[in-house]
Amino acid sequence: MSTPEAAITISLTDLEGLIRRVVREAIREELARARTEGASILEDWAHEGPDDRVGDEELLAEALVMSEQYRKDKEGWKHWEAFKSEV
Repeated sequence: MSTPEAAITISLTDLEGLIRRVVREAIREELARARTEGASILEDWAHEGPDDRVGDEELLAEALVMSEQYRKDKEGWKHWEAFKSEV
């Protein structure tokens, strides 16, 4: 016996709004969890892996490319304070 399937149509605007809401709620939950745990990411480096200079250089190169893209296209960029006020 198969599970019935349904096709749902949603506009791009509604989909974007839904994704933004889900991400905003997930970030809010993560920030609340981080506050209750008390440990700062700056104090706890357990999440860091072994030294990887090549990987670090690749990440830096990707970050610089992304930074340049954001500088050119201001639509994708928000200041931290504006982002926190939305959350």
